[in-house]
Amino acid sequence: MDDGSAERRRSRLLLTTAVLACVALLAALVPSPYVVEQPGPVVDTLGEVDIDDQPVPVIGVEGATTFPTTGELNLLTVSILGDPEHPRSWLSLLPTLFDPAQRVAPVGEFYPRGVTVEQREEENAVLMDSSQAQAAAAAFRAMGEEVDVELTVAGVSEDGPAFGLLETGDRIVSLDDRAVSDFGELRRGIAEAGADVEIRVGIVRDGQEREVSLTPRLPETGSQPLIGAMISSSYELPAEIDVSLSRIGGPSAGLVFALAILDRLTPGALLDGRVVSGTGTITDSGSVGAIGGLTQKMWAAARADSELFLMPVDNCADLPSRLPPGMRIAPVESLDEAIAAIDALTAGEEPAGIERCAARAGESGE
Repeated sequence: MDDGSAERRRSRLLLTTAVLACVALLAALVPSPYVVEQPGPVVDTLGEVDIDDQPVPVIGVEGATTFPTTGELNLLTVSILGDPEHPRSWLSLLPTLFDPAQRVAPVGEFYPRGVTVEQREEENAVLMDSSQAQAAAAAFRAMGEEVDVELTVAGVSEDGPAFGLLETGDRIVSLDDRAVSDFGELRRGIAEAGADVEIRVGIVRDGQEREVSLTPRLPETGSQPLIGAMISSSYELPAEIDVSLSRIGGPSAGLVFALAILDRLTPGALLDGRVVSGTGTITDSGSVGAIGGLTQKMWAAARADSELFLMPVDNCADLPSRLPPGMRIAPVESLDEAIAAIDALTAGEEPAGIERCAARAGESGE
């Protein structure tokens, strides 16, 4: 009887082990409809990177006097593991359950239907170039320099309102008969007109002025109407700014670029030897806007031993319940506010922190 019971227990154990092994094998082989969002590389914009095995400054300046800097001013990135062509397995999602810096998201959040990996990379490259140009313009304007701007169509979405109406290379000069002086003014004008309302866009194509009519639409995610075109801003800067980075895209480094350019072009070390990390889009007038991947960038900043993390006020609603310990977090609305937060840090004072988020929520009635 005992031998029979022992044999049955062994059989059940072997069967259970075999079933678990099959489940694990299937989980490792079967693709999931998700990607993993996690902290990506951290780059000190006041430091150097290797280009063709030669160290070069991340921020290069020609045609203007530069000044010594100290400390680290970190650009933060997010890595996306998986895409429509290389889906993640179910088993590979398991570590995200134990790491607050990782997030599982649907593939469609980063690759909407019809958007290829190559198209997303091209769009992010355009956004990165635009953010660098706007950051430089914001920095020079913060220094009191005059900066002229020209808006050009850099690409048109095939299923967007502008398809067949705007072309790459078109220069945008007006919106509903009002001159447009910068990208922010263009965006505000489109937003004020509203979704599903026809607007008239004045352009210059092949040296000839013309006008096209199109109807902005709301995207699947977001509350701002869009025309389905990528707009590049070309600035006449007082000096040439060259950013040496590769394999990093998107607009979210704009705030850090502007701070780094300011630090290089103004006397005195802005950071005074401190380690500061930040994220946020920026307009050429110095307004800081929301970004994606806040949680992942926050943990990347903490792992880089940052004393201060600068984030957009517009991302207050995205603050996770679990924050990295021991790191100051300063939500900001503008380049001036970011500078003020750094000044407070270097003066031994406490920058305005996440209490700003609570105050903002109270003001909006949330």
